[in-house]
Amino acid sequence: MHKVFPDLFEGHAPITLQNAFHEALEALEEWSEKAEEPLIPIHGVAMPISSVFVGMSHCTDLMPLRTQGVLEAIIGVRASGRMLYADAARLAMPLCAARTDPGALPAYP
Repeated sequence: MHKVFPDLFEGHAPITLQNAFHEALEALEEWSEKAEEPLIPIHGVAMPISSVFVGMSHCTDLMPLRTQGVLEAIIGVRASGRMLYADAARLAMPLCAARTDPGALPAYP
């Protein structure tokens, strides 16, 4: 049986997961507050973007600049250098969690 979200190999992700990560970031950027969590296709199966971020949270591959640019647009901060997918996933996961459960983050006055 074909596994939808393949395991990383020694910290490296296949190109299909790298592309899925880029699509997940774009979906996060376009996600409106009242909408359900976006799904993206991986091997023909719709996966929540949070699953993609969790799955890539240990990926040691460098992100391409185009993907890094999408993340920088979302977080509103320019990175000081090249980023790993793992770093980007750890930045995206709390943003995704805040949209799925707004009460999970503390409210600030």
